[in-house]
Amino acid sequence: MAFWSKQESEPLRQYRWIINFGATEVTNGSMDSLIYALKKVDKPKAKVGEITHKYLNHFFYYPGRLEWEAINMTFAAITTPNATNLVNNVFLGAGYGVPTNVTGFDNVSSIGKRKFSNMLGSSIDIIQLNPDGQILERWRLANPFFTSVQFGSLDYSSEEIVEITTTVRYDWAKLMDVNDRDDSVRNINNLGVP
Repeated sequence: MAFWSKQESEPLRQYRWIINFGATEVTNGSMDSLIYALKKVDKPKAKVGEITHKYLNHFFYYPGRLEWEAINMTFAAITTPNATNLVNNVFLGAGYGVPTNVTGFDNVSSIGKRKFSNMLGSSIDIIQLNPDGQILERWRLANPFFTSVQFGSLDYSSEEIVEITTTVRYDWAKLMDVNDRDDSVRNINNLGVP
């Protein structure tokens, strides 16, 4: 039977979701203070490589390794808190040093995964909700870091909100069990969301 013939079954909606950046409290200096400015996010994507074996005139194919693909996350460029500053601070906090002279050796630093973890948390949770705010699905992205950022574009002929788009790379994704008391929070109110 199809889901629309069952009253208790409801499809997941694209507009009912939140993100948790691994922090337990919302602070003005963290990415968690931007959760309401998020406009769009991809759910995790994976692909399985393939190995080809040639035997005489035939090809045989075998599954290889599973690789988790990067996702995109889009924010509205809000002013309070300043979304552009917060996203930029992730790169600065992750170790990027802005050169202040031609040689650039006065501000030597290196971007590192642990430093990204300090800025984003050791995981990012993508959480889908039902109409009552109960968690229906939660994906945890392990060891995330930004691989690119686009701070938007400007156009005199448009009235659209400026968007900041980031690409997020992670080591793996895990679909969390929302019924496991030790592994999940069940309600949006337990996440520290304003």
